[in-house]
Amino acid sequence: MDDTLIEGAYLHQELRQGLFLHVSDAVEKRDFTVTSRQREELSCIFFLDGEIDIRIGDRSFAFKGDLRNAMQGAAIMSSGRESFERASAGRQHVRHLVVTATPEWLNIGAMEEIGDERQAKALLKDNLADHRWTVTPRVAELVRQILAPQVFTPALRNLYLEGRAVEIVAETISAVMHADRRTEPGSILRGHEAVRLLRAKELIAESLTASLSVELIARESGISASGLQRLFRLSEGHSVFEYVRRRRLDRAFEALKGGETTVQEASAIAGYSSPANFATAFRRQFGMTPREVQFPSLGLRN
Repeated sequence: MDDTLIEGAYLHQELRQGLFLHVSDAVEKRDFTVTSRQREELSCIFFLDGEIDIRIGDRSFAFKGDLRNAMQGAAIMSSGRESFERASAGRQHVRHLVVTATPEWLNIGAMEEIGDERQAKALLKDNLADHRWTVTPRVAELVRQILAPQVFTPALRNLYLEGRAVEIVAETISAVMHADRRTEPGSILRGHEAVRLLRAKELIAESLTASLSVELIARESGISASGLQRLFRLSEGHSVFEYVRRRRLDRAFEALKGGETTVQEASAIAGYSSPANFATAFRRQFGMTPREVQFPSLGLRN
């Protein structure tokens, strides 16, 4: 119709009490402004396409997605109820993802994932601060998986989305905390540091089934153990051990999905001696159990 304002796909869902997901992939055909009230919450924002301006309380924020450049993330904490205004120039394709979490959910669902809980809580009191960061490959993959989810029954789909949303919130808080710490000159990766980081990642990828230590990876990469930890914190937002753990779980997921292995064998691939601990870590990372990946039809009987 001639008066169509927006045309496309939207998703707005409460995944768990206090944890919300909003996704849009739509064409805005005319300029418009929307006003509302925003609750107390942390917003984790990722723009892939389009350009909009918003105003929360007395602060203005601009967002622009450009697939030619690295994906950017934004974190904005509203520590009280604020007025909200969103303006669009119209005639553009907007594709973005926002995960929002209330303080109640954050205190229960996210703080246990953050190493420095005191600094994380201080961050959540920083009203309307605009934190921007270049997302890690892991977060970019989580955003992609939410935008193009696999085909699941409704119950499994909700678990799938929830697991990724939880990880996005934790990764966002960690990234902002580490970005705030980068005050010393030269903390951005230099050329030789990027080379050593790439060498470390290649070694990890080639040796996931072997016994790895930070000291061994650092020695083979030509850097000290503490220096290697610093590079992983800067580029990935977490430790070398956490990076290795996630990559092993990724490999176990692919083995189960391809029908190549049993759950017990996948547990060993991921480096877990306890299947129960493996199942817990697996569900936390992927939002489903190992058996649900191995036998997708199980969800049909739930």
